[in-house]
Amino acid sequence: IVKPAAGTHGKGIGLARSAEDLEGAVSRLMDQQAIVQEYIDRPLLLDGCKWDARVYALVVPSMRELFTGGDGSGGGGGGGLAVLLAKEGLVRVCVDAYQPPGPRNLHRTMMHLTNYSISKLSERYVHNEDPGDASRGCKRTLSAVLKRLEVSAGLPAAELWGALGALARGTIDAMSGPLKAAAFEASTWEAAAPAEGAGSFAGLVRRRFGSCFHLVGLDVLLDEEGRPWLLEANSNPSLSLEEVRPLAGVSSRSEMNQLFVEVKRERRESAAAAAAAAQLPGPRWGRPCRCAKLPRPHAHFQCP
Repeated sequence: IVKPAAGTHGKGIGLARSAEDLEGAVSRLMDQQAIVQEYIDRPLLLDGCKWDARVYALVVPSMRELFTGGDGSGGGGGGGLAVLLAKEGLVRVCVDAYQPPGPRNLHRTMMHLTNYSISKLSERYVHNEDPGDASRGCKRTLSAVLKRLEVSAGLPAAELWGALGALARGTIDAMSGPLKAAAFEASTWEAAAPAEGAGSFAGLVRRRFGSCFHLVGLDVLLDEEGRPWLLEANSNPSLSLEEVRPLAGVSSRSEMNQLFVEVKRERRESAAAAAAAAQLPGPRWGRPCRCAKLPRPHAHFQCP
């Protein structure tokens, strides 16, 4: 699987089955820089579909790091960094039923990629109204899915949580050395702190390193044996609580135009009433919208 080095939201990702395919995939990228990973072609499936989990890890200085002045000299796992795994995560299920990658399905991104930004474009996208329901929906809670796997696949939820924790620990261990080396290096801050001087700024970072924290989003896939594989580590994971849903009953341009004429009138009336009552306008949830998040008329809703 080939991922653009600077890509987001699943854009530009492709599959390659040979060296020639790989060279072609990289040559089509804008800057020809990419991350290439082995594709796990035997994933654990949910209802016949591929899925992955987004788990959130809070990275903080360890107690030893705090007591040594926060300069990065503390020992312990992760070079003085502790990892706290959130008790809940997000499961993203593909829209199309899974088939092992082959010449006839490499182009079917909704079969191989779980990205919400891709799946939401499909008319087959299924919304889940119940966080405790692991049997339907393209978005499900991780805790509900692990409970289901414990029953359906014989995979103890406690052991899977333990494996996810070990993966998170190993990930932070692997990145802590380069992270600190970059943070304490003056050249890292040349563009950010020209007035103060990069050297003094790097010294400040070193002294205050023990007061820092970071939230990391880990994308994890389970293979058919239940073993977790790290797909990505996201330094700026989305914390959005909204999802977009296409509007039903809007099939023609005239219907769409009429709908948004009515929406504008209602918004003006709502804003006027709110101003008269010295209140802020109501939430936008459920209002018709045609922003760039979905190419057809839709509404924004808060995730259950």
